[in-house]
Amino acid sequence: MDYLCRWLSILLLLCFSVGVHADETEALQAEAYRTYQSVEVDGELTESDWQKATPIRQFIQFEPDAGAPLTEATEVRILYDDRHIYFGFVCSEPDRSKIIANKMRRDTMLWDNDNVFVLLDTYNDRRSGFFFRVNPLGAREDVAIMDSGDSRNENWNAVWDSKGKINGDNWTTEIAIPFSQLRFKDEETLAWGLNLGRTIQKNQEEGTWAPVPAAYTFQARYRTTDLGTLTGLSGISQRRNIEFLPYLLPGVARTEADGTDGVFDLGADLKVSLTSNLTADLTVNTDFAQVEADQEQANLTRFDLFFPEKRQFFLEGAGLFDFGIPRTSFNAPPPLLLFYSRRIGIEKDRAIPILAGGKVTGKAGGFGVGLLNVLTNKYAADATENLDAVDVDRTNYSVLRIKRDLFTGSSLGMIAVNKQGPDRHNRATGVDFIYRPTGSMNFRGLWARTFEPDGPQEGAINTQHTSENANALYFGGNWQSEVARVNASYTDIGADFNPEVGYVYRDEGSRWFRSEVRATPYLHWYGFRRMWAGPEIDIILNSDNELETRTFIWSTWLELETNGWGGLRIYRNFENLTKDFEIREGIIIPKGKYDYSNYSLMLNAEGKVFNGRVGFNIGDFYNGTRRGFDIRLDLRLTERFSLEPRYEFNRVTLPNGSFDTNVFGGRVGYSFSTDLFAKLYVQWNSDRNLVTTNFLINYIYRPGSDFYFVFNQTYGTDSVTSGLMDTTVVGKVTYWWNP
Repeated sequence: MDYLCRWLSILLLLCFSVGVHADETEALQAEAYRTYQSVEVDGELTESDWQKATPIRQFIQFEPDAGAPLTEATEVRILYDDRHIYFGFVCSEPDRSKIIANKMRRDTMLWDNDNVFVLLDTYNDRRSGFFFRVNPLGAREDVAIMDSGDSRNENWNAVWDSKGKINGDNWTTEIAIPFSQLRFKDEETLAWGLNLGRTIQKNQEEGTWAPVPAAYTFQARYRTTDLGTLTGLSGISQRRNIEFLPYLLPGVARTEADGTDGVFDLGADLKVSLTSNLTADLTVNTDFAQVEADQEQANLTRFDLFFPEKRQFFLEGAGLFDFGIPRTSFNAPPPLLLFYSRRIGIEKDRAIPILAGGKVTGKAGGFGVGLLNVLTNKYAADATENLDAVDVDRTNYSVLRIKRDLFTGSSLGMIAVNKQGPDRHNRATGVDFIYRPTGSMNFRGLWARTFEPDGPQEGAINTQHTSENANALYFGGNWQSEVARVNASYTDIGADFNPEVGYVYRDEGSRWFRSEVRATPYLHWYGFRRMWAGPEIDIILNSDNELETRTFIWSTWLELETNGWGGLRIYRNFENLTKDFEIREGIIIPKGKYDYSNYSLMLNAEGKVFNGRVGFNIGDFYNGTRRGFDIRLDLRLTERFSLEPRYEFNRVTLPNGSFDTNVFGGRVGYSFSTDLFAKLYVQWNSDRNLVTTNFLINYIYRPGSDFYFVFNQTYGTDSVTSGLMDTTVVGKVTYWWNP
């Protein structure tokens, strides 16, 4: 371990001694025009000052014909006044019947609709940004971007407005973003990084104003290293921004054990600009009644499941607190997160009351700064048929994160995490780096360590517990082009490494060697657009340096020129179980060594009304077999009505028993407008013997202010807990005040 730490330190010094690589293309410039007119956001661009702004018409494809102009004319103009920046798009489309626009709800992913987007790098550092996307119906999606687009917070929400309109031979959209929602330097004249883009769904075509590397495929639109410059912004008032968001929540809750109780809550969030670059967020008696339940999953591994954060307070500025090992694939859990915000306020699937919390995030010179402090209340609850007993003391959680910008897109950072209870604590610290010598290559690394007491001692301060096995180390690199990509990494997590406010997928110590090679050529041949093919190998040793897991995967994926793709993956697995694995109650996989193979096939089709994906898996599973399928559909019968069923089934057959897993989820949604929608979400998991239902009405009655009606029920489906178990009905009103 000491040798590896010294080697990593030397590598860091070598990396950061390299100078900034020069931009390969000359920066583009766009100019914003100051307006003194009142701009009505209606999607029609009728104000005369729109015609005075300099138009932007040059858009270059990155899909499917990189470097070619967009096939349909696109024009953008930019205005601003004292409080907002405005973007007006005019998108030519001779045949309006070919416009795909079937989503209206806020924060629905719009990638499969015709859409336009704005990417603003307001710090002009080519590292972070704010991404705003709108479809022809005016539906809005926003994303906070960190680490040059590698890290994205898709649950981030800003207060902004947009409207769209479909005309005879074009569609238009108008976007208004308050300066109060952005963070930027306090200067008389501003220069921001900017990109603009459009998706023409009928051609599976996407292009941008500032060219982006096609090697990054769909992630290219988020690249903050490839931006033009927005000029013309001057005289923007740098008044201290204050946002106050109180809420009122009345309701009724009923459980089998406790009967019916009334619910009444008050709380508030406060956002204050400490400087033009630093923002403080405060919360009191935080409530998350409107947050959707976690998506049910079937667990066929011996490791814990991972669920994403959905609570808004923790999502604000979340990218800055990222410290961990990148995921191996989009759906895979991260091997390590030193700070995992779901450890705060959630204990054994129960919500722990958050008394108060505070957060400071932003930039100070060349440093990104994040400070979080949250206090949770004492909580106790008896065990039920489906939930374990919980008894936790009042606990304080603190996180300090600092990142220093270096060169173009590179950084060096540190983090400190503390969980403090009445009689014990758990602490973690670490350093990490990102180094980008070129636009197609990057290296990442981290070192972390945890600290905790030996145990509570009555009448004395706890002694500090340290161990040589309480470290974690990671180093990895990635290179990609339009025709190939390669990545490799090494991970070493000690057996005593225990971040209680973090997440570790394999929590008993491991050393992980991983590499992946993919050929990614464009084909444009017999209806096929692009292919991804190549091997991946993972070798994992346990804390005793014994081979625990070896996985070899061969993947072949083909993308069609028309909407759709398909892929085949072949797995060759080795597992060394050092102890019995109880995969289900009473069904044991004995300790021992297992070699087995399995196969998965996935097909995806996309259309104006129907999007669908079906996957099949078949093969061996330890000393038995596994068969299963996964179906996901998205039916957009109109732009207002959506139906999204999902069903996953697995049948596992083992020598000492067999079992099935069933996971069903279905969303039914109806959008009355872009500001009013209703949604029903139903889930069933045969492992947990539960059916959960969530009905939500959300009305954005003014920008930033919401009314929610929430109706939740849980039903048991086994012989012990059959029938209705609990019901919750609440209303929640928030009011956004921004003087």
